[in-house]
Amino acid sequence: MQIIQKLNITLLLCSIFSLANAETDILRLAITTTTENSGLMSVLNPVFESENNIKVNTITTGSGQALRLGKQGDVDVLLTHAPEDEKQFVNSGYGLKRHPVMHNEFILVGPVGNPAEINDASTIFDAFNKIHTAESTFISRADESGTHKKELSIWKENGQAPQGDWYVQAAMGMGSVLLLANEQGAYTLTDRGTYLAFKDKIDLEIYSQGEAVLHNPYHVIAINSERHPHIDNELAEKYIHYITGDKAQNLIKDYQLYGEQLFYPEAILENSALEENTIHVSRNFFLDATLSSFNLIVNFDRPLFHVVWISLKVSLIAVLIAMLISIPLGVFVALNNFTGKTFLLTCLNTLMALPTVVVGLLLYGILNRQGLLGSMSLLYTSTAIVIGQCVLIIPVIWNLSIAAVNGADPRLAMTCTSLGANYFQRSIIYMSEVRFALIAAVVTGFGRAIGEVGIAMMLGGNIHGYTRTMTTAIALETSKGDFEFALALGFMLLFVAFIINSVLQQFQLKIK
Repeated sequence: MQIIQKLNITLLLCSIFSLANAETDILRLAITTTTENSGLMSVLNPVFESENNIKVNTITTGSGQALRLGKQGDVDVLLTHAPEDEKQFVNSGYGLKRHPVMHNEFILVGPVGNPAEINDASTIFDAFNKIHTAESTFISRADESGTHKKELSIWKENGQAPQGDWYVQAAMGMGSVLLLANEQGAYTLTDRGTYLAFKDKIDLEIYSQGEAVLHNPYHVIAINSERHPHIDNELAEKYIHYITGDKAQNLIKDYQLYGEQLFYPEAILENSALEENTIHVSRNFFLDATLSSFNLIVNFDRPLFHVVWISLKVSLIAVLIAMLISIPLGVFVALNNFTGKTFLLTCLNTLMALPTVVVGLLLYGILNRQGLLGSMSLLYTSTAIVIGQCVLIIPVIWNLSIAAVNGADPRLAMTCTSLGANYFQRSIIYMSEVRFALIAAVVTGFGRAIGEVGIAMMLGGNIHGYTRTMTTAIALETSKGDFEFALALGFMLLFVAFIINSVLQQFQLKIK
């Protein structure tokens, strides 16, 4: 009877919860990392939600991916800062109209030492030219964001195509890029809002600002429901009316950090009508992307396989190091009784489920410039990723090695004793006996290493050509809207796992 009563109460609560959710409409909004990092949206959106009983689900990404989400109908409304791409988006019939919301400005920041000596640069173009000539480290977002596009336009205007070790393609959000530039004593192009939001975390100085070319306008665009019938244009128009209205515009004007205004309201309706130039939208998006991804693989696309090689290199090195440490320790723990063994096993079981972002966070604190090992300059290198992956998988291989030895035939201990085997000889005998289980432990560790993303992103920085692994590249290319390349990497990741397991299976069959 009590069980039935509890069940009824649970069903009643679920019904109440469902009814509460049903009364709240949901608006899907894609915004850029610059607006999110500044903290502005946490001020604007709650007011809209409370006044209209509408829940705003915010997706934070670069302008390029935000527009891609709009093309696919995955969001109802966009708030971006890539004017040319926005115009093409609307002209192509994906968006209804661009409404000006606000603007701030791009600024060029760099290290206190100013290695490129750009103090006397008269324009942003002159400053970029000095950086290019001196080959001073420059961090590019390289993620098709509005900031990245502005940076590329400046290089293009200078007639330059930056490349080399000094030009670091980080492919991270604006806040992460500022932290990376701070760590490496590099220059980067950023928006003023994000710079002010991170001002207390970095030592970078402003070297170029205030020019017309650095103007950074933001527009809000409703997705065309004729392209995607499920789009809620009514909610989108409510949001546009709000964010271009007096209340939101005043909130934008009054929002400050460190006593400085971050954004300037600009809700003036554009007078010129935008012509609609419809473009065929593929109804087989996933199928087309799959075919394109296989085409990249079959043609041995160099950037694709370079990312695969980096992933394999760092993961195999990490697994080799972890294996040499974990298997001997596992055999030792399994064959010996000592004080604290139960506590050690409990810790190992706990560490097996350790989230990768926690490992990345702890090691970031140790490896960054102010950390314990900051003087070694390991952060944002492949070595840092190897260290992180070792920390992640050592408990996995160690614990599975203990389980493998404990699962050996009980008669094996008596055999070793009767033969008078010493500890080293016993260890070799046990390892030989449970070799398949040990190999499986190593493969499990490799699978966790090559498939993790948090450590590679936080410690490696996702730098093009150096620390970009398959998982971080998948996250990046998806955010850029290059779904085909991301899918190709996904297939390669599955292919690597399949090959390794196939080799393991053949190895077991041959030995048997």
